[in-house]
Amino acid sequence: MRKSLLLVSTLFLCGLLASCSGASDTLTVTVSDVSFKMVHVKAGTFTMGCTSEQAAFPQGDWEIDDNYDRAVFERVHQVTLSSDYYIGETEVTQDLYEAVMGTNPSGFSNGGKYPVETVSYNDAMAFCQKLSEMTGRTFTLPTEAQWEYAARGGHKAPKQTVFSGSDDLDEVAWYMDNADETTHEEASLKPNALGIYDMTGNVWEWCRDFWSDDFGSDAVTDPEGPSDGTKHVDRGGSWNKVPSHCRLSFRYGLNPDYKAYNLGFRVVCLP
Repeated sequence: MRKSLLLVSTLFLCGLLASCSGASDTLTVTVSDVSFKMVHVKAGTFTMGCTSEQAAFPQGDWEIDDNYDRAVFERVHQVTLSSDYYIGETEVTQDLYEAVMGTNPSGFSNGGKYPVETVSYNDAMAFCQKLSEMTGRTFTLPTEAQWEYAARGGHKAPKQTVFSGSDDLDEVAWYMDNADETTHEEASLKPNALGIYDMTGNVWEWCRDFWSDDFGSDAVTDPEGPSDGTKHVDRGGSWNKVPSHCRLSFRYGLNPDYKAYNLGFRVVCLP
């Protein structure tokens, strides 16, 4: 067992050194014979929230009926992320979740390369803790700011788009109109500028932050959300959601023990 863990840590460190040296923008981690990639995101400053391309996209019925106020819930403000980080190339798959946790809670038994779902925030954080123990690195959920910066394409974004990687939702996302009421295999559509898949659609993704109704308009550095709360943030939309819910600035909040078959997560690795 000790030898196996040493091999995992060695493989991870080799990948990390290669990435930091500029040889690659990704690193590969292997756990119990299941490999997954992490994408390097450079530190930077960006405008977070309902920027012009987000505001121009038509509101869905749910937003109108529930008085969802983009100008408040997605208030535009400047964010600086002062450190590089790595984020999952894909959402955590059923194969990876089972390799780490020993179980697969997914409601859809489509296959190991499909996103794990029916996981709560608490489940996702427990996964991150165990993955950290297995690899000797620090894995966690992304902050809202880390999530949105990566979804926008980070330091490689050629322009701002409505969805993660495109203004054409069908190019990058499984959502209500094309998903046929189920999840789909990861990385089967177009990636964004950073080479990250499915940040729009497929399954909602938990973020680490407690939910806040309003970011405020002040410029901030490395925000982590409120210090406490009753809900955590979900981002990205899912296979059963309308296009307006899949905008990359759209936000939602759920109780930390809530589970659903359209709710999953991806991880970040801290330096």
